[in-house]
Amino acid sequence: MKTIVIVMKKELYRVFSDRKMVFGLFFMPAIVIIGIYLLMGILMSSMMEDWEEHEPTILIYHAPHSFYDYMGTMEQSTGEYRQNDSVFHITWTDDGQMVEEEKAHIYSGELDLILVFPDDFEEQVKEYPTAESIPDIYTYYNPSEDYSDNARTDVLNKLLEPYRQKLLQERVGDLEQLKIFTVDATNEDSVIQNDNKAQGKIFGFVIPYMITIALFAGAMNLGADSFAGEKERGTMAALLVTPIKRSAIVYGKLFALMILSGLSSLIYGGAMIFAMPLLYRTLGTLTGQDLHFMPSQMVMMLVLIVTLVFLYVALIAMCATFAKNMKEASTYIMPLYMLVLAIGMVSMFRGENVSNLQYFIPLYGSTMALKNVFTVELSPLECLFATISNLVSGALCAYLTAKMFHNEKVMFNA
Repeated sequence: MKTIVIVMKKELYRVFSDRKMVFGLFFMPAIVIIGIYLLMGILMSSMMEDWEEHEPTILIYHAPHSFYDYMGTMEQSTGEYRQNDSVFHITWTDDGQMVEEEKAHIYSGELDLILVFPDDFEEQVKEYPTAESIPDIYTYYNPSEDYSDNARTDVLNKLLEPYRQKLLQERVGDLEQLKIFTVDATNEDSVIQNDNKAQGKIFGFVIPYMITIALFAGAMNLGADSFAGEKERGTMAALLVTPIKRSAIVYGKLFALMILSGLSSLIYGGAMIFAMPLLYRTLGTLTGQDLHFMPSQMVMMLVLIVTLVFLYVALIAMCATFAKNMKEASTYIMPLYMLVLAIGMVSMFRGENVSNLQYFIPLYGSTMALKNVFTVELSPLECLFATISNLVSGALCAYLTAKMFHNEKVMFNA
């Protein structure tokens, strides 16, 4: 045990004596995480405000007189119409060629929406008992443009639907006579949901992916330098000929890397715990929901991050032990990095329903557990399963690394 401590102290001194490494390992993650989440909150707030402030531009072709009159009640100035908090800039035309030309502006995003009424719209409405078909209003819009997509939704809900109700009322009189029943007309409490869970689906889609990638990238440099880097500098050979058990060298290095990566992950997790409430508060203000990143979520996320880092360190150490230099270590570690990327992507598109046994799957289980932390779907027992998986898998990798240290062909590339 004493020799393990000696090796561990050597590794810790090597890192803590390098100011650049200390800054990159302990301070940079916190700065980056807080900066990213603050930026996410600012960008999301800015995006939603931009959507709300945008005033759609609309071209309406061959509008009937009844629609002109209906829109006239909303006219603020020439071409500008207001319905509640929404403002629409409308151009009226009877030129069919203009409609065809303006479709190019829909494609480019310069125009938000084109509304085309049938030529005999009013006649079809009046002759509904004997009409062969119901008049169909055409819309042309660009779903890839947020402004255009939102404009179509607003026009359908705020302009055409009230207009349809107006025509229907003129036809039958009292619209209440047509209603057999209503749904939630007086029920103000129909929505029963956990706001944190609903909003957590958004965060759970991408943030666990970001966490796993950032943790692996941080552990990768430390692990590769501690094992392959020592070989490249020639200090590993000197260390192996000392009267120290090779297993003690492995465990000393791994314990040091665990301490360093654990401290880094604690800072990383602490930065997230600090930043997530800020992001939830910003988003809750925008959506009107009461969002909280709860203490239980914080604790489980922290436990998962620390144990996942231990597994990453052990896997990276095992790969780096095969290499004779840093370049070769990067080659061996890259497939593992791609696996972590792939598992992160799988978690983005999987649902929250994960069986207890799946939490025991190395890497995958803890990634899904991190996702379910944000959707408030992870129980303490499931968190324990993922934690056990990380610890057992990491311990097994550490044991295999110690075995490789006794192989001269591996250690001296003979």
